[in-house]
Amino acid sequence: MNARHSADEVAAALGASDAKFLGRGTFGDTWRVGDTAVKVICEDGYPPERVRREVSGLLRVSSPFVVRLHSADAIRLGGKDLPALTFEYIDGGDLQQRIETGERPDSTQVTTLLTGLLTGVHALHNADGTIHRDIKPANIALRGGQWDQPVILDLGLAKSASETTFTQYPGLVGTATYMAPEQLAARRARKAADLFAVGVTVRAAIAGEHPFLRPDQTYSYDQAIEAIKKGPKPLPVSLPADTRSVLDRMVCFAEHDRGSARSNLKRLGVNP
Repeated sequence: MNARHSADEVAAALGASDAKFLGRGTFGDTWRVGDTAVKVICEDGYPPERVRREVSGLLRVSSPFVVRLHSADAIRLGGKDLPALTFEYIDGGDLQQRIETGERPDSTQVTTLLTGLLTGVHALHNADGTIHRDIKPANIALRGGQWDQPVILDLGLAKSASETTFTQYPGLVGTATYMAPEQLAARRARKAADLFAVGVTVRAAIAGEHPFLRPDQTYSYDQAIEAIKKGPKPLPVSLPADTRSVLDRMVCFAEHDRGSARSNLKRLGVNP
């Protein structure tokens, strides 16, 4: 997709010599400016509560596996003051790009990828119960292009358990193909939903395809729930047994069967 503003406009608004367009999301565009990434919220009517929630979620977390927020400001573009969030820039591309180019992690890299993501999720969940709610390959950067250095991006959907949500239930928030079944059923997402999304994401990285849904088929939410009930495609037997056990556990249909980020890390031999 094209940017909603020109590179010259964004660079001038930020007082920078240049700006490079990185990508367009539902609510904003992301630009590289020097060694930072700046997310400009472009959509009219973007709820201020959502901006504050993204900022507060990031400020509660300190982990090499979660993107670091430097500042939250406003810039003048197109005659409007728009929110702009400045993050560390993570080089190396994202996991979605790896999947699309056909690159696959080996057995050791699968374990380190999974361990890094669970460590980041553990940090999120420990930060006042923050829940990401939209973990997917496009929201995971690989620092330096390394499988063992995943960085969770975009906390725009993050929700702290101590905050009052403005999302009305029933309602769907997130990316449908990576939603837990309870989210697809329009129930409130809890920590277990993040674990499900990590499990689906890592399995997609391993196989290059969704573990439950066929790419050539369109699913309603009810059909997607039924596909999840049937269970995922099997994992390669070459994976370590503890890695396979954790990945199977995290995509269980029932929330209470998925454990926690902490318990799954312990199953991998890591003491968070």
